[in-house]
Amino acid sequence: MSEHPFRTAWRTRELDPWMQALSPEVLLRSPVLRRPFTGRDAARELFSILFDAFGAMQITGEFGDDASHTFFWRGELAGRYIQGVDLLRYDAEGRIAEISVMIRPLADFGLFASTIGPPLAARRSAARGMLLRLLAYPLNGILLAADAVASRLLGLR
Repeated sequence: MSEHPFRTAWRTRELDPWMQALSPEVLLRSPVLRRPFTGRDAARELFSILFDAFGAMQITGEFGDDASHTFFWRGELAGRYIQGVDLLRYDAEGRIAEISVMIRPLADFGLFASTIGPPLAARRSAARGMLLRLLAYPLNGILLAADAVASRLLGLR
């Protein structure tokens, strides 16, 4: 049995073979935005940033069938490990037509948003990158503080 293209992409960080596994009209559903990224060009841009930003990536579980595949993972981002799930759906030709990403816990969602969003926006203009950095920066701290306070209030250690 050959390695799934998602596994290969994260193991090698090579964009060209990964793009060939995607439908030309692939939808990428971010854990941060309501509107999806659309198409291989958007996928190439997004995954080039993801592959650069993430350090070690470990796939911790997976399951799938002919219509979809789900990967559970743990990855190092900006010195912390975050957990996520990627849900992949296939088109009639067997290419990946849709990827939906979930991140946990909420505090790590803030880290993801503040680490990935600004460099992506900066590819459009330096001003956009700086503006998104200013908007996303407090999110990480707020969510970390909320996690710490809520954990104490709930008596979690």
